Amino acid sequence: MKKGVVFGIALATVLGSIISCNKVKEMKNAVTQAAEAAKGVEDIEFQMFSKPEEVQKWYNLVIEKAGAENAKVMDEVKFTINGSSPEGSDKYYLLTQIVYQDNVDKRRVQEILYHGLIGGWQPAETKEINVIGIGAENFRLEDELFDFTKLTSEILNKAVADAWTKYKDDQKYEEQYIRSIEVRKGEIEIVVKGKIKANGVEKIEIFRTSW
Repeated sequence: MKKGVVFGIALATVLGSIISCNKVKEMKNAVTQAAEAAKGVEDIEFQMFSKPEEVQKWYNLVIEKAGAENAKVMDEVKFTINGSSPEGSDKYYLLTQIVYQDNVDKRRVQEILYHGLIGGWQPAETKEINVIGIGAENFRLEDELFDFTKLTSEILNKAVADAWTKYKDDQKYEEQYIRSIEVRKGEIEIVVKGKIKANGVEKIEIFRTSW
C-alpha cells in the first residue's frame, strides 16, 4: 500500500496533513503562524544526510521522541530538507515527521514534528483518520504499522548510500543532496535533488528500496 506525507507551508499559516493510500490524516489542532515561525529558523547544512553520523543521530532521535513502545507501532517517518539554493538568501531547515498509532484510541495516530522553521520539536498532535476511495471500508490502520526499531541505522544508511551511488553525478550537477528520507512499512524512499550545470534547472530522482 503506497503512502505519502504532505506538509504545506503558506505565508500566513502552516497546515499539516498526511495522505496514505487515499487516506487523509487531518490535524486535530491548528499550528502556529508562519510570520512568527520565521523568527526561529534553525539553519542546517543542506547536505547533512550524506553523512552517516547525521542519519544515525536522527534515527536515534526518532526512537527517543516516540518512545520504545510507540516506535513499534509506527505509521511513517519522514525527514525533509527545505530551502532554496545555497547561493540564495533563504536558509535550509529540517522537517521531521514521526507518526505512530495512538495508544488509547487505536483508530487514531499521534504525530510529532521537528520543524526547523518554528524552533524545533513540537508537542505530539492527535490526528483523525479519514479514509476515502475504493476499498475504504476495508481499511485497517494496523495493516500499515511497522516496528521502527527493526529498521537499524545501518539499514537506513545503506539505503542512503545506494541512492547516492545510483544518482550522484558530479559531471552533470553543480550541487546535489539528499532532500528527503521516508520510511514506511517495508519500504524506504529517498529523494535526491540537484541543480544541472548546463542550465541551472533543479531535478529530483527518487530511489526506493525494500527493508
